[in-house]
Amino acid sequence: MELLERILDNRNVRRAYERVMANKGSGGVDGIGIEGFKSHLQKVWPSVKARIEEGNYQPSAVRRVDIPKPSGGTRTLGIPTLLDRLIQQAIAQQLTIIYDETFSENSYGFRAKRNAHQALLKARDYVNAGYSHVVDIDMAKFFDRVNHSYLMNLLGQRIKDRRVLRLIHSYLKAGVMMDGIATVNREGTPQGGPLSPILSNVLLDKLDKELEMRGHRFVRYADDVCVFLRSKRSAARVLDSVSMYIEKELKLEVNRSKSTVTRPWKGKTLGYSFYHKKGEKGLTIARSSIARYKSKVREITSRSKPYAMYKRYELLRQLNRGWSNYFKLNEAKSLFKELDQWVQRRIRQCHWKQWRLPRTKVAMLIKLGTPNWQAYQWGNTRKGSWRISGSPILQRALNKSLLKREGYLPLAELSTLPTVLF
Repeated sequence: MELLERILDNRNVRRAYERVMANKGSGGVDGIGIEGFKSHLQKVWPSVKARIEEGNYQPSAVRRVDIPKPSGGTRTLGIPTLLDRLIQQAIAQQLTIIYDETFSENSYGFRAKRNAHQALLKARDYVNAGYSHVVDIDMAKFFDRVNHSYLMNLLGQRIKDRRVLRLIHSYLKAGVMMDGIATVNREGTPQGGPLSPILSNVLLDKLDKELEMRGHRFVRYADDVCVFLRSKRSAARVLDSVSMYIEKELKLEVNRSKSTVTRPWKGKTLGYSFYHKKGEKGLTIARSSIARYKSKVREITSRSKPYAMYKRYELLRQLNRGWSNYFKLNEAKSLFKELDQWVQRRIRQCHWKQWRLPRTKVAMLIKLGTPNWQAYQWGNTRKGSWRISGSPILQRALNKSLLKREGYLPLAELSTLPTVLF
């Protein structure tokens, strides 16, 4: 069976359909969402399949969505229609069978049974083995800069079914819909679609093999590459030589201003950093990651957000679950307790501001077990809400147990759950 037939095989398409439906997400430029996709697919699939087999299928333009980047600026995602996501997923499943077993052991992104946690544990091993200088290579707008001709030549070395190559190329060229006008895409991979991860790994596997040939210790997660060396001089040399390889061989652009040589405890690796711990280096959360967490908490607990308290608790639970699941490798356990204390103080401040009037504050303090004379004294204070939120009186009234009953889910408790690496 040729590759295209394997892609269009009913079992493969069914798996792709289930994956697309499970991922949910919004629809593309055709306006068809998850709810109406099944009936739409039943109507159009026979003709779409025939056009793919004949080589006449043209993907729809993707819907452009700009999302903020943690480091500032925005990242542009192209959201394909659900039909095109289904076809991309069917292609990606078969490409994974062809390529995945040949990928480097140092590649951890977008692969089955591999994740960022494993990359971080490997990085910790390197640091504790004495490789205490890190080359952090930043590829400028990687997904937007992939050279189509170079990528297609790479794919052509393994894929002999030219119909599949034409179909993949059509997705690379699929335009972006802006203000009702579709623009042709001349470079980049369709970030936001299921094909993007496997295509990026196919391209960057060349970099992995080059680093292995040179004998380097490294980890790669998608386009995040960290090489670990023993000395600053050798790290600087590697930064220059690897950057030249990426630009000349892979036809990508390296952001020279952001690519650096640093020490593990001064830099950031996949949101983590390192700290000195009883003669070795342990994993902790990078300062920039903590700053982003606090920024999200401030947004949820901001007075400008007219949320009811139950809604604030719900949003904080969602944030803490996701954050603790990713950062559960953190070995500086006191950090979670410190963050919990800070978040709980923000919650107390929310309560205090929502009580607003002095008589309401007095009544609520009494209701929460504060002696009457203290309730009158503190309910009529002119001190600011942040100062009051850290006072012993409000900490007793709105104690940890009460906030937990109200709905706050502490990071310190979530972090004690077992770590699942895949």
